[in-house]
Amino acid sequence: MTSASLGVFADMRLELEVIEPGVPGSGVYDLEQPDYLLMNNPCEQIALYPFPESDYRPAYAVGLDEWVRREGYRWVDGELRRDPAGAAVGPDDYMPRRVMGEYLNWFYRTLVASAPASVRIRHHRSTATDVSACADGRERVQLASGVTLTVDHVIVTSGHTANRAPARTVPGVWELDPYPVDEYVNTLPAGASVAVAGLGLVAIDVVTALTFGRGGRFVETDGRLRYVPSGREPSAIYMYSRGGMPFTGKSVTGLDRTDVYKPAIATPDAFAALKLTADGKQRQVRVREELLPLLFAEMATRYYAQVAYHKSGLAAARVVRAQLIAAWSDGRYPEARAELAARYGRFDAAEVFFGPSLQFDTADQYELAVRGLLEDDLAAAEVPDGHSPVKCAAEVLRIFRDPVRGMVEDGGLDLESFREFNNGIRGRINRLIAGPPALRTRQFLALMDAGLLRIPFGPAPAVVPSAGPAADGGYGARISSTTLAEPFTADVDCVIRGHLEMPRLADTASPLLRRLQERGRVTELRYGETAVGSVNLTSDSHPVSANGESQERLWLFGVLTEGVRHFTYYVPSPHSRIRAVDEIGESVNRILDEISAAPAGAALAGA
Repeated sequence: MTSASLGVFADMRLELEVIEPGVPGSGVYDLEQPDYLLMNNPCEQIALYPFPESDYRPAYAVGLDEWVRREGYRWVDGELRRDPAGAAVGPDDYMPRRVMGEYLNWFYRTLVASAPASVRIRHHRSTATDVSACADGRERVQLASGVTLTVDHVIVTSGHTANRAPARTVPGVWELDPYPVDEYVNTLPAGASVAVAGLGLVAIDVVTALTFGRGGRFVETDGRLRYVPSGREPSAIYMYSRGGMPFTGKSVTGLDRTDVYKPAIATPDAFAALKLTADGKQRQVRVREELLPLLFAEMATRYYAQVAYHKSGLAAARVVRAQLIAAWSDGRYPEARAELAARYGRFDAAEVFFGPSLQFDTADQYELAVRGLLEDDLAAAEVPDGHSPVKCAAEVLRIFRDPVRGMVEDGGLDLESFREFNNGIRGRINRLIAGPPALRTRQFLALMDAGLLRIPFGPAPAVVPSAGPAADGGYGARISSTTLAEPFTADVDCVIRGHLEMPRLADTASPLLRRLQERGRVTELRYGETAVGSVNLTSDSHPVSANGESQERLWLFGVLTEGVRHFTYYVPSPHSRIRAVDEIGESVNRILDEISAAPAGAALAGA
């Protein structure tokens, strides 16, 4: 939808039935969660209004950064409060998710209040449990409250739907879910030993909750943080993951360059050529052999141009960039890159992406290597204005997120590549571009200095129940290295999952999605006979039924579509991560076109 099309509402009658059991707009950004749970994007890069360049400026055309200042929020002892005596919020600050929830709810309320008189919006504080087709072509929506709505179109915004049976690390082990954090912050005994299964964003939240959330403090001394315990912490926190690589942090400052960066190697023509055979027919792309080398070449080009810029200025950076572009065209790229490596130092994009070898003899060696990776990443993240060559190279993966989508979605990969992308490559992309604030890295290093946080097992340790009984009818866990020459084993009282499961249609806990699946109106995406978890959609976001038909009056968005779509769970921004807004806008435009041709108007339900 464009800003110009908003005036269409004034000439039609439209009824919107909003079905939301919680606070409208806030979704997973619970207004009651603690302030130490932070966003992983700076506030300047978050805005719900999708037309920042338009002359049309409604009351809700306000980004998070501006809204926070309008609301009088300021920093007071590390917490965000409406207090004029506090420190000002900066554009590179990371907001508590609780405040993001407030902003989303404000945006919803302001948007509703701005609606034309011809648009009636009703909020039903309930859940949709079923959608069935009527004989006249309309849709009947059943609510848990007992209310039944008959509408012309239904937009299902599935969000982070839960699965019925979360996969446990090991049957019998006392294992806790990561959210809500109060479940273990308030109940886990002080002095208990804990393992966190993960090394990403969710695991960071868990560790923060077990330390800062239980009264611990971080104090800066000589440029480093020192952890001051409260006495309520666990006796030890062990972390581990299948890949064994720690997270990478966001640059402390830097602009979103998605809409200004000009590709050198990974041009639109290069991406398009990957999808075509020699005779111009469409083909499936092999991720590891074809897509990744293109991205790695772009990463290396940006790295060496940035190093040249640091050493000799903009003109030198342009020369390096032009040299590599010419070398790529002439088939001499490896030789040209080797020459630059001799001049500026070695850079291996594949190593940055997949990580260095983590084969070590002892737990101490592995833990020292992990610490070194965290320290190196922190140093890169703290280069002013996001100018670190390594961070600039990694940013390529974010800038080219949409072209990558064009490669991997809608059957663009063969089954083997699809599985590899979803089970490994997608996570490695997220590790490099969707990390936490650099502050978290400093805090993790302080916790390691304090001896409270350990990461000793190496990649993919084995987890089995320990001999001693624990709480919740389960047992503790024994965690053992599998890749270290000198084995390392530790027993813990409980395991906290430091990761979230992707929603699966076949195992969904949503009554609505289960009923739609039972009716055959939504189905799983398949590669031949192989179901791959995601809901199956047409290119314009309609579910595909069991008989292969598009459900033209149903539209489905959200994380459940991850698979047929990709990177579906990013917060919108005016410059990037805006795809969800674009796709929903396209669906609304189609509905408006239909309504404009029907003088009686129409009803629309959003579940």
